[in-house]
This record gives sequence, structure tokens and C-alpha cells, in this order.
Amino acid sequence: MDLRRISEETPDALLGYPDPSSDRPETGTFAIHLASWASDIAATLHEKYGETVDLEVGAIRFPGRDFDAGPLRTLPETPADSLGLSVEAITPLSVRSGRSAISRVRVVNHSQEKKVLSTNGQLQSAVVDDAGAVVGRYVGAQNLPFVGFAVEAGSGTEVPVLVGTDSVVPRLGYAVPPGPWHLVVLLDVDGERTASAPVPLTVTP
Repeated sequence: MDLRRISEETPDALLGYPDPSSDRPETGTFAIHLASWASDIAATLHEKYGETVDLEVGAIRFPGRDFDAGPLRTLPETPADSLGLSVEAITPLSVRSGRSAISRVRVVNHSQEKKVLSTNGQLQSAVVDDAGAVVGRYVGAQNLPFVGFAVEAGSGTEVPVLVGTDSVVPRLGYAVPPGPWHLVVLLDVDGERTASAPVPLTVTP
């Protein structure tokens, strides 16, 4: 199979796959997970191997664009401002279509009590449209260490946030298309998950 060549030439395209260094006979169906920008690679694999490969591009199956939304389109019901928290962009937020980026935002605590944000080293987020509907997330694997960020009362703290553009709306394609969107940042405070008000996000080609 072409996985060895793909892993060498475009290693970021492969998110999950059989061991490309194995020379064992290949039988049955192989599950391959590709980045959402790699639909052309998925098309090549599908054309060559047909139903012997089970392809997923970003969050969506290839080529039929079947999609199990699960929790990916769901945001916490509790608004962050109900806990006295808000999120501000430090610099204009942007990310390439089909890619992910680590940006930094400022979490401001307007309450009278210190808040501690529970993270795995970075906040999670969702790309939303003008109506607030989720259109994109980061769907790859992540490390799961606990990292807390304290936000003192009446103060703000810079925190990294993971911004992903894997589409969760099949009609948009496998990646959130370029254009103006918004980002909702998810905050976990004392076990309560909340969602910030949307902040502007630009998805670039």
C-alpha cells in the first residue's frame, strides 16, 4: 500500500493507519484516518484500493461523506459569563482551512473569586457560523495531562487554545472553508463546562 510513501512525503496527512513499515500480507479492510486537507490523498487511495480501505477525512467518512455527529456539534449549555468569565483574542485569530493551530487568548475573570481552568495544556474550541452553530472542531488525538490555569478575581490570564478546522458539516466539505467565522472557547471550571461568547476567526486558504 502507498502508506509508506505518504508517511514519508506528507507525514501530517496520516492521523491513523496500519503500520506502513510492515511487510506482512495485507488482507481485510484497513482503517485509515487522514487530515481534513488530505481529501486528494483519500481519493487516490480510494481509486486504487476501493473497499479494502475504510477512509475517514477529518471527521467525515470518504467518499460518501457519512458523518456521526455525536458530541461534535454540541456546545456546553452554560455560558462562561454566568461564571463571570470572558475570552478575548490577544491578536486577530486565523488558521488555514483543514489545518489546526495553537493560538493564545486572554481569559478574564470578572467575578470576586479566583477561577482555575482545567485543561490538557490548552483550551478546546469550536468554529461556529453567524448563527452560533458548530461547523468545525479539532478531531485528532490529544495528550491528556492535567494542567490548571489560575485566573485571579478581577484579572486576566493568557491561555493557549487549540483551533481546529475539521468540518462537522458534510455540505461544507471535509474542512471548514476559507472565510470569516467565529470561535467559541470551551472553559472547564471546577468540573463545569462552559462556552465563551464567540470571538472573530478568519479561516485562510
